[in-house]
Amino acid sequence: MRPTMFGEKEVKEIERIPLSNNTVARRIDEMAEWAEDELIRRVVCSKYYMLQLDESTDVQGLSQLLVFVRYIWQNDAHEDILFCKPISRGTAEEIFNVIDSYIKEKGLQWKNCFGICTDGARAMCGKNSSVVTRVLKQSPCALWTHCSLHREALISKALPNDFKTVLNTAVKIVNYIKTKPLQARLFQKLCEEMGSLHTSLLLHTEVRWLSRGKVLTRLVELRNEVTIYLEGKTEYIESLLDKEFILKVTYLLDIFSKLNELNLYLQGSNESDIFAVHDRIRAFMKKLMLWRSCIEDGKYDCFETLETFIIENQVQPKTNVLSAISTHLSLLKNNFDAYFGEEMKKLDSLNWICNPFQDRLPSSMSTKASEELIDLSEDTSLKNSFNRKQLTKFWLSVAGNYPCLFDEAIKVLLPFSTSYLCEAGFSAIISIKTKYRNKLDVSNSLRLKVTKIEVDAKAVMTKNRKQIHPSH
Repeated sequence: MRPTMFGEKEVKEIERIPLSNNTVARRIDEMAEWAEDELIRRVVCSKYYMLQLDESTDVQGLSQLLVFVRYIWQNDAHEDILFCKPISRGTAEEIFNVIDSYIKEKGLQWKNCFGICTDGARAMCGKNSSVVTRVLKQSPCALWTHCSLHREALISKALPNDFKTVLNTAVKIVNYIKTKPLQARLFQKLCEEMGSLHTSLLLHTEVRWLSRGKVLTRLVELRNEVTIYLEGKTEYIESLLDKEFILKVTYLLDIFSKLNELNLYLQGSNESDIFAVHDRIRAFMKKLMLWRSCIEDGKYDCFETLETFIIENQVQPKTNVLSAISTHLSLLKNNFDAYFGEEMKKLDSLNWICNPFQDRLPSSMSTKASEELIDLSEDTSLKNSFNRKQLTKFWLSVAGNYPCLFDEAIKVLLPFSTSYLCEAGFSAIISIKTKYRNKLDVSNSLRLKVTKIEVDAKAVMTKNRKQIHPSH
């Protein structure tokens, strides 16, 4: 029993109940239903709510639709799991109907939904009849956000053909050893005998965002061991002995590691506003151009693994290698522009939200809102207490005095910038619904695992009129 969800007294009371399998299942259902009812009560009271949704397949091969909600409660922004439901086909129509039925069943209002965040799948965001299109018909003021993590993942996949070949070869080398149990055991024994830091390689999977960087890092760390092991076994040994190939691998390792760092920041960006996310992405775009200039000037310290290999092996990278690196860095920059540029330009005109004390008034702002912004910008006490890192709390604190500004600001700050909560939720489903429990209805167990609402055990027991008996 998780004590952070209940008080110590309630935990002891619950633990005194004689538990059969049916009793446990019943208690889980009762507590999950209480948490859901409490969440719905809060969302109904909130004038604004935002949705984040995604669908994935569980261990049983069943598609699960997972929806999270962000809302305002007690003058602060909160987020929680709204529901998890199985779906059969995963079409836009089915996904929307499941969401629409839940919204109406629970007494929520579509007009209060001001944002929806999804990945870029056609069923989610296609132009004609996608989930987003259907939501916007119900709530015309809602804004769609393409998950920043998904966009960054698409950007990082773009590789010139030369680097694609290098990456594919590196993956084949790993698979040659890793996917064959006997080969993997023999390689492990070799690493142990050599006193290596690691004793196994890592498999590459397109599904996992950080996969490529980690796979290449491990391959480079065990390059000598892999070279010794593959000698006389396969033609892949030629690639590992080719310094140009290793130069390209070490560059890919370094650039993927940098992309992974950005990815990890975005995974935690639920605590950051959209302006902070854009600041981090904009900085990364500038660094891409800095790194390109360094490479063209023959300075390699921006890519640590690449530079180490060059120094230790006294290698001078050929022009074609440097040109390929430069081209790739430019490609990344252009792709970031394509995926984020328009959104950034749009939010630049709303810069007053993260800096309301500037002198310049936005030209597109209404007269009433402009008057409020003037009053706010000249409020010395607010200026002294303003904290850039807590924008949402700041605007919530001034909602009563500056309602027009607040209304515009909160619609920009409250929406999700990524669908990471859904990804974390799917990871939780994997731990709950294993191949040994593949018939389990996951919704209530998942809610109790990920909800941020503290379940009132006494209220649950009172509601369900359960009398607690001491165990015998």
